Amino acid sequence: MAFARFCPTVGGARAPLAAAALLGLASMVGTAQDARAADLLSVKAKDAYMRACTAQGEGFYYIPGTDTCIRVGGYAWAEGYYNTYTQYPAENDKSYSVATGGLILDARTETDYGTLRSYFETRFRWRSSDPWSEGPNGAELEVWNIYVQFAGFTFGHAQSFFDFYANANVLGTDPATIGDDVRINLMAYTYEFTKGLSATLSFEDAADRQSGTLAADPATFSDEDYLAGQTVPEVVANLKYEGEWGSAQLSGALHQVKAVSLLNTISSTDSDWGYALQGGVMFNLPMLGEEDTLYLQSAYADGATAYLGLQDPSGSYSPPDAFMSLGGLSRVSGWNFTASLLHNWNEKWSTALFGGYAAYDFNDLEAQSFYGASGGKNYNLGGYLAFAPVKHFTIALQYDYTYNSASNYLATDFSPALSSVAANRVLLFVSRDF
Repeated sequence: MAFARFCPTVGGARAPLAAAALLGLASMVGTAQDARAADLLSVKAKDAYMRACTAQGEGFYYIPGTDTCIRVGGYAWAEGYYNTYTQYPAENDKSYSVATGGLILDARTETDYGTLRSYFETRFRWRSSDPWSEGPNGAELEVWNIYVQFAGFTFGHAQSFFDFYANANVLGTDPATIGDDVRINLMAYTYEFTKGLSATLSFEDAADRQSGTLAADPATFSDEDYLAGQTVPEVVANLKYEGEWGSAQLSGALHQVKAVSLLNTISSTDSDWGYALQGGVMFNLPMLGEEDTLYLQSAYADGATAYLGLQDPSGSYSPPDAFMSLGGLSRVSGWNFTASLLHNWNEKWSTALFGGYAAYDFNDLEAQSFYGASGGKNYNLGGYLAFAPVKHFTIALQYDYTYNSASNYLATDFSPALSSVAANRVLLFVSRDF
């Protein structure tokens, strides 16, 4: 009752002045705190907001608090195979499956020297068998691309700058047509003369380019590989033009052929230089259909057979870089031709046809007599029919045929078991890109 004496009367009701003051102060403090909290929340939300980076293309966003743009993408593939070739070994799997998940990270920052780019693409894969083999059943991790580009330089693991067509219209993990398609560790510099015209000089790791050196007389020495350790990388260069009509490229490569001596495998080596040349052109064909293309490509190799991109399911018709005799090294030479046509019937249906032919010569009479052939031939062809019911989702059925033969075949202890083999492969391919 004592407290009531200090309360004024308003309209017949008692309103405690102190309480009103306290309530007003609390309301002001609460409002201020709410405002500050709202400010803090708005600042955090602003920092976390990822703005679209339209200058770098679709799917790029600024990393919050930086001037770097990043795109996160990937894909999922499901593949079912059926394959067979002449006298298919009973232990080999004629049917098998592959499941692949791909992750892509592409980060770009504009600098005074141009775009600084870091690109990462890796594939997580489960397969029930190796192609044309009996297994194993297990998981794989494949580094597809990891490189940094800055001021015209490229450092890391990327597509060889020798390559042009590189199986652009072939689906799946295992199928390929004749022609080079290699990802390799490299260091390269690209100079752009004008818009669309550029030249590249690339030093590429030689480890993935070795086809080996065999003794021309394996009966006297050994049929093992006499390959010696490499001391220099592959030297690759290209000249490329891109325009509205399509693109064209001329490529060349220098390849070290190095083998241990037949008589002294410890300290003595023989060395020579092989090389490869390639020309390719791609035509855009809008008169046939939107995004239709035609690829034509041909290569010649002397002592550098890996650049021919031969396809050999049986493993019995893959020539070495050279043969070794007491007189030194004799290089294997060959050439190829590849073509591919992609046609889009409409937004949902598309078809591709591809094929290649290659021939090679041993160029050594002694080797020809022991290995039962003067060289060999290889060709393959195939195609697919694809259906895309929605964007970035594809279901396709693909078939390819591969043929290998030994030229002027004669059965010997070191020749292939057969003069020729043929292989068939069918692929059911389902993919989702994002």
